[in-house]
Amino acid sequence: MKKIIYLFTLATLLISWSFQADILKFSSFKIKDKNGKTQLKVSKKGAVKMGGELIGVVHKDGTLTSKDGQLIASISPEGILKDATGKGLVKIDKAGKIDNGSGMYIQWSKDGTFIKGEEDTGIKITPIDEASFQTASLILFLYLSFK
Repeated sequence: MKKIIYLFTLATLLISWSFQADILKFSSFKIKDKNGKTQLKVSKKGAVKMGGELIGVVHKDGTLTSKDGQLIASISPEGILKDATGKGLVKIDKAGKIDNGSGMYIQWSKDGTFIKGEEDTGIKITPIDEASFQTASLILFLYLSFK
C-alpha cells in the first residue's frame, strides 16, 4: 500500500511539473552598449555571460540564478520582478516595458533600442526578437542595478 501511495505521489508531481507553463520566452541574444560593444550575451539555454564569463543563468520558469545556482531574482507570471528575498522591485510586462511606479517607462522600441521615456539610451538588443524583450529587460535591470 505504501508503494502505491509513493508511486501515485511521484506520478502526480511529475505530471504537474511537466504541465508548468514557461513564464519567460527567449532565444539567444546580445545586449550592446551605445558604442556597439557587447555587454551581455544570453544563450538559448539561458546562460548569461559578460565578457565571455558566465555570470548567471536565466530560466524559463522565471528565475535568475548565479553561476553557483543561488537565486538572484524571479519574475512572477504577472511580471513582478522580485529579489531573492521576495521583495518586489519593478513590474516588467511581456513586451519588456519596465514600470517602477515613477510614471516613466523604460522599454524596447521595434528596432531593438532601449528607450527611457522618450530618450534613447544607446542600448540595443540583437537580434531583435520581441519574445526576448521581457527577459532582456529583467537581465538589464538587474545588471544596471548592481553596476
